[in-house]
Amino acid sequence: MKKRMTLLVMVMLATMLVACGKNQGDGGGETKKELVVWTFTDEIETMVKDYYQVEHPDLNYEIKFVVTPSDQFQTKLDPIIGTDKAPDVVALESSFVKKYVESGLLADLDALKLDQASKDTYEYIKEVGTSADGTLRALSWQATPGAFFYRASLAKEFLKVDSPAEFQALVTDFDQFYETAKLLKEQSKGKVYMISSVSDLLYPFEVLRKTGWVKDDQLYMDQQMIDLMELGKKLVSEKLTLDTEYRSEAWYAGMASDTIMGYPLPTWGLHYWLQPNSEAESGESTFGDWQMVQGPAAYFSGGTWVGISQQSTMKAEAAELIKFITTDATFLEAYTREVGDVVSNRQVVDKVKGEFENDFLGGQNHYEEFAKMIETISAETITEYDRTIDTLYQDEALIPYSKDEVDKETAIANFKAAVQNSYPDIKMK
Repeated sequence: MKKRMTLLVMVMLATMLVACGKNQGDGGGETKKELVVWTFTDEIETMVKDYYQVEHPDLNYEIKFVVTPSDQFQTKLDPIIGTDKAPDVVALESSFVKKYVESGLLADLDALKLDQASKDTYEYIKEVGTSADGTLRALSWQATPGAFFYRASLAKEFLKVDSPAEFQALVTDFDQFYETAKLLKEQSKGKVYMISSVSDLLYPFEVLRKTGWVKDDQLYMDQQMIDLMELGKKLVSEKLTLDTEYRSEAWYAGMASDTIMGYPLPTWGLHYWLQPNSEAESGESTFGDWQMVQGPAAYFSGGTWVGISQQSTMKAEAAELIKFITTDATFLEAYTREVGDVVSNRQVVDKVKGEFENDFLGGQNHYEEFAKMIETISAETITEYDRTIDTLYQDEALIPYSKDEVDKETAIANFKAAVQNSYPDIKMK
């Protein structure tokens, strides 16, 4: 479509402006050969320095890392990814990985033998990294399934359940989730809300769709997204959610208070959001009072994929690095034991999943629970437009409709108009 052509035109123009390649010095002479890695996270640099270079001490090239904040990453990458200034290896966040996978600007990993190396990689990881023509173009070292984390003491006091299995029975689907939210309000006399924000439910709902946001250059608003609007309105109007802004100070504050029953969060959300915010400034803490269940839907959120630019002159070296950090079972086992990441290799996960016990979750084995959830995750509805359209859906439809600021027809019309403004070439149904 025209959007992709625009990106390619930018690349061609940038190519004409490039004065020298990345392996040339200011005077035109050759500098030491180097493999350039662009990333928005320090995880890859740590893996390379602590593991890859230790295992490969005699590399005849240097590895250079360029770290750019996620919100600036695409802006800086787009003009050069198709030029000889492009990095060899590029990290890609889940919210924009599909944009580059479908761009034609990433190398074919199948041709570099990574299809065989990734035979034990979870299917959804490969689905995300595979372009529409069936070519593998990006892989990840991590799996990021999502769960519903809930307060065990509040569940016992107000819902009369005393185990994750009993709690899961109360949230098997979103109809049951809503009924449980009403029961919680009744039993707690309105003091405890089921969730903090209606936006908490976005990713669990999205995986239930039959069609992603865009198919054949046309916007699709799956019935699930309309159902989320309706549920959101009921949750807000009936005061079953605290109705905070997602990831606001008030949203995080609920993790240390007795006002929120639970949060849908992925693997990394447990370690980087929930646990660090479980202690209030007053000293009160919810540490050890959390447990986890799958909730109404098996979903994933976040993650980092890595690919190779088509312009790289070091594709073989880049492929070896990616092969190591995303598929090497020995490395992935050592890495998961060190940092606790749920990795993308099924054999490694099966081997280590029984060894974890999380004090924050009252001794529950989070790794084993996440391992169960990965198998049912599908990435079929992920598109290259998700980051922008997800935001527009929340800002123009989900949130204003749930707050009764606009009627449903207006909310949907406003959403479609916003998408049309952002992507003029996408057709509206």
